[in-house]
Amino acid sequence: MTTLAEVLDAMTISGELFTALPNGDVRCFACGHRCLIRDGRRGVCKVRFNAGGELRVPWGYVAALQCDPTEKKPFYHLLPGSDTLTFGMLGCDFHCSYCQNWVSSQALRDPASDASAAYLRQIEPSEMIEYGLNMGAQVVASSYNEPLITSEWAVAVFKEAVKAGLKCAYVSNGNATPEVMDYLSP
Repeated sequence: MTTLAEVLDAMTISGELFTALPNGDVRCFACGHRCLIRDGRRGVCKVRFNAGGELRVPWGYVAALQCDPTEKKPFYHLLPGSDTLTFGMLGCDFHCSYCQNWVSSQALRDPASDASAAYLRQIEPSEMIEYGLNMGAQVVASSYNEPLITSEWAVAVFKEAVKAGLKCAYVSNGNATPEVMDYLSP
């Protein structure tokens, strides 16, 4: 039987938010933990990992994709009355017992969250944006899990969104680094 880790590891690309270190370790900058990740190990989020001195990061899937009122994000002053296409992946750099999205955020941390594999859907950024436009979305948001740890994917989605005239947003715990903030800046 294929494990959730094997499924997720197959849906990765080489990351951009890291520094390679001389001994094969990598230093990840996706979140404030700034994980030092040794070869064959994972960061605190469990979805970013070191494979032979290369940081591998989530890519090409969603665990959730939904069009909802923008106010539900909750952004009350961003295009009031509009809809937002919200997408999420798996993993988080926090482990909050009260998380409303526990199944997706705690993937690979808690065996009971392995059920999240059933919700994965491979998709291209352009497909997501086409779907959002068809649903009448004016905003695209990365949410559900912690978006900072999937920033490479979010930036690819946001580039397509901007081309289509959509606004972009993160619903985050805010545990960001200056490097990821620069990376996300337009």
